[in-house]
Amino acid sequence: MCFFKEDVYIGYSMGDLAKVRQALANEGIKYSYKVFDQSAQWIGRGTSRGNYGSMGMNMDYSKQYTVSVKKKDFEQASYLVNRALHSK
Repeated sequence: MCFFKEDVYIGYSMGDLAKVRQALANEGIKYSYKVFDQSAQWIGRGTSRGNYGSMGMNMDYSKQYTVSVKKKDFEQASYLVNRALHSK
């Protein structure tokens, strides 16, 4: 994480990621996001999935998504993310 950014969303749902990105984009808040694929981590001579396969892994949790915004936008972005994810 950069010193000038704050994370407003960390989760495993691509659907929720889409909602968060749309909410921030609608309000004109610039953001960045990262995808961390836990099955693609290098272990020894290959990735964990390549060495051991994916049997027993819950694929719903294989990728972690993180959305970050500038510190000055954090409060408003947090409100928008909360509203996007928890409104009915």
